[in-house]
Amino acid sequence: MKLSTLSLLNRTLSEHSLSLITRFLFGTSLILIIALSYSYNEINQELINYSEKVNQTQRVISGLHQVSSAIYETAHHTNSYLFLKDTAYVNKTLASLETILPLTLKVDSLVAENRAQRKRLIGFKEHYTQFSKYTNRLIKGGNSLNPAIVFVISERKNAEVDSMAKLVVSMTRVENQLMYNRVQSRENYTAQVFRYNWIIMLVAIVFLSSAFVLLDRELRRNKFYRVDLENKIENLNRSNSELEQFAYVASHDLQEPLRKIRSFSDRLITKYHNDVSEEIFMMLGKIDGSAQRMQLLINDLLSFSRIVKIATEVKMVNLNTALSDARSNLSEMILENKAAIHSETLPTIEGYGSQMTQLFQNLLSNSIKYQQENIRPVIRITYRLVEGEIIPGIKPSHSDIQFHQIRISDNGIGFKREFAEKIFIIFKRLHGQHEFAGTGIGLAICKRVVSNHNGYIFAESSEGNGASFFIYLPTESLLN
Repeated sequence: MKLSTLSLLNRTLSEHSLSLITRFLFGTSLILIIALSYSYNEINQELINYSEKVNQTQRVISGLHQVSSAIYETAHHTNSYLFLKDTAYVNKTLASLETILPLTLKVDSLVAENRAQRKRLIGFKEHYTQFSKYTNRLIKGGNSLNPAIVFVISERKNAEVDSMAKLVVSMTRVENQLMYNRVQSRENYTAQVFRYNWIIMLVAIVFLSSAFVLLDRELRRNKFYRVDLENKIENLNRSNSELEQFAYVASHDLQEPLRKIRSFSDRLITKYHNDVSEEIFMMLGKIDGSAQRMQLLINDLLSFSRIVKIATEVKMVNLNTALSDARSNLSEMILENKAAIHSETLPTIEGYGSQMTQLFQNLLSNSIKYQQENIRPVIRITYRLVEGEIIPGIKPSHSDIQFHQIRISDNGIGFKREFAEKIFIIFKRLHGQHEFAGTGIGLAICKRVVSNHNGYIFAESSEGNGASFFIYLPTESLLN
């Protein structure tokens, strides 16, 4: 799928706008659901509270009715005894009288938080005490009491009954009003709960719709990116195939003409060196030198292409062994330049052994090559563990892991600070061919090797003060 720059920009802007709107709806819906759920819980608690209060009020009213019935029943049995002189009413009166106090205490426990009702109940108990005293006197006195005294006590008893009845009626009236208010509040909270159920349902629908839109858009966008990625992978595979073909051509077809050029130029120089002029002899030498440089350049390109294409499997690599192999490969160069190499103990990592050997070999040869005149090359290799967050320009996914830091320092000619990054660019040379031999690929290979191990490499230097190369390799295996 190919899009013009303008259409791609419009698509990006529209996706960004849609993303903002969807995320806003998503976030708002989530906040509303949380707020509504909290409010719903508060209202539901109030509903439960008022429901319990309604039940409590009903129990108080029922208890008051029972108290009232017990009072009138006691008074009725007492009057029946006095009128009929039937001793059977004595036991009935005493039994009814005994039920009043427990019923009163039950009501007292139910109105414990209502001061006004408790005050009325205290007055009720005072009247009950007098009522109980008069009733017991009438029942136990029996026929021995003077009729006049019986009349006076009965009147006082009836007065206490009226007082208790008025208090019960008053308390019942208050409880009925409380019942009405609490029922109204309960119904109000019930209606609010019902409304909140609908609101939460609607917000949940908006929330789920936003989530669906967001997920659907992400799926469609991922599908677009997947197609684009597949196209890029196909193009990359095609490029790799072309690179392999180039490597084959470079290793066979391009080198064969160069070998013939060098062979024929050598034969011409050998056969006709006494018969040709000095100028022709010099030209033949330049032809041979250029062909030789071309061969070196092709060989370095082949080395770089082999580094780019990883064909070996990951295995445990002892970096001390890799360094030793590199020193062995450079033994003649080290002896010739009397170079001193001091190294600390290096770690073992998961990686590609041949590549790590190539890395050390290129860096060591680079340090020896760019030595200062009349000064013996001294190379120091140090090692320590560091946190990923200290590495400049590290990937966010790598910042929370540890890295092996390997520092390779020399006392060579160094280079200007502004070239610290450019020296890792392929074919980038800081010196002319007549000053120092080489193709400008060595440090590019080093960067590729470190990159193949998900690491980082940096250089620090100043002219005349040597150079230091910092290699960072992850302690955790990040290789597939």
